[in-house]
Amino acid sequence: MDEDDYLRDLMLAVDVPPTTADIGLAIATGRRQARRGTIVAGAAAAALVVAAGTTYALGVAPTGGGGRGVQAGPPTDASYADCTVDQLEVTGPAGIPAVDPAGRVIVGTVGGTAVRFDNGRTVPYPGATGQVVAVNNAGVIVGYDEVDQASHGLAWTYHNGTKTMLAKLAGYDYSFPTAVNARGDVVGAAMGEANDDTVPVIWPADRPGTVRALAMPAGYGEPNTGGSQAVGLTDDGHVVGNVRGAPTRWSPDGTPALLPTPPGHEYATVTALRGAIVFGMAAVTGENRVVAIRWDLGLDQVTVLVGVPYDVTDGTPGGWAITTGGDYNQPTRVTPQRTVEQLPLPPGVLLPPNGPGAVAYSISDDGRTITGATATDGNRRPLIWHC
Repeated sequence: MDEDDYLRDLMLAVDVPPTTADIGLAIATGRRQARRGTIVAGAAAAALVVAAGTTYALGVAPTGGGGRGVQAGPPTDASYADCTVDQLEVTGPAGIPAVDPAGRVIVGTVGGTAVRFDNGRTVPYPGATGQVVAVNNAGVIVGYDEVDQASHGLAWTYHNGTKTMLAKLAGYDYSFPTAVNARGDVVGAAMGEANDDTVPVIWPADRPGTVRALAMPAGYGEPNTGGSQAVGLTDDGHVVGNVRGAPTRWSPDGTPALLPTPPGHEYATVTALRGAIVFGMAAVTGENRVVAIRWDLGLDQVTVLVGVPYDVTDGTPGGWAITTGGDYNQPTRVTPQRTVEQLPLPPGVLLPPNGPGAVAYSISDDGRTITGATATDGNRRPLIWHC
C-alpha cells in the first residue's frame, strides 16, 4: 500500500459507535469515526502547548496532495491537568462511560446492562440491556443491542424506566446511534450486511417510531466509499457527519452542505459536535501527519488546531475538548485557549509499551467531568476525571 492509499484508508474510515471490542479509540465515535481495536502500543507520552490556530473561511475550497496520515511522534513538555481520576471497579465486562452535558449523570455498561455511576456505586437501569453511547440532560440514554458476533446492532433509547427500540430504515437490518440532543432527537447510521454499507439517519423525537435517511448527494466524498453516518446534532436540529468520507452538515430541513477542508489538506472528517463547534481531523498535504481541526458553524470558519493531538473525541460549546492521545494512549484535555494538558492516569496504569494507557471519551460542558477507560489485566475499567 502506497502513501496515498494509506492516507485515503485512514481518513475515509468511518465506523459505527464503540462496541464491546476492547478499548476502542472512539473517534466515531462511538460515536465517532475510525474504529481502533485494542489499545495500541507506543512510546511514552505527553502533549504540546498549543500554538495559535490557523483560521480559514468556510467557503475556501480544499486543495489536492497526499501524505501518510500518522502522528509524527509522541508530544512532549505538557503539564498535567489539575484533575483527579477514579478507576471504577466493576464486576463483568464494562463499556466506556459517557457524561451528560451538565456533568450530573454518568452512564455506562457493565455486564451487558446500562448503569449509572453514582459516587462509586453502580446502579443498573432495569431492562436496559446493551451498550450505552450517550445521555442528555433530561436523562434520555441512547445505546444499542448487539445482535451477532459481527458487531451488528439495533439502536434504542431509555427514559423513565422504558427502553424503546428505534425504527429500522427500510432496506437496512441494523442501526447504531451516535448522539442525542436536548429534545431527544437521535442521530446515527443505518447499516447493511457489509460494515461499510451505512447511511446517516435521524430519529426525530416528535415523530416516535420513525426514522429518516439524511441526503447523500452525488459528488460528496470518494466514489465507492461506504461508512457514511451522522455524528452529532445541535439542539435546534442541525446535523453533522460524514458522507462517503466527506465532512457534511445538514440543516434542520435536511438540506446537505459540504464542510470545507482547510487549504493544504486533502481529506477531512468530522469526529464530534457540541453546540456550534464541530471537531474533526484533516490530512496535511505532504507533511506525513494528521491535524486536529474545528469548524465554527456560527462564525462560518474552519480552524487548524496547531499542536492539538489529532484524535479529538469530544468537545464543548465553550471550547474545551478531549483527545485520546493518539497511538500513545495519553489522553489530554484541551483548554479554550488551546493549551493541551495531560490527564492523570490511575496508580499502576502505565503508558505503552509498559502498559495500556487510557482513552478519554466524553466531557461535560464546563470541562470539569471527563469519562474514559483503561484496560487492566485484560479487562476494561471505566475512568472518571474530576477537574
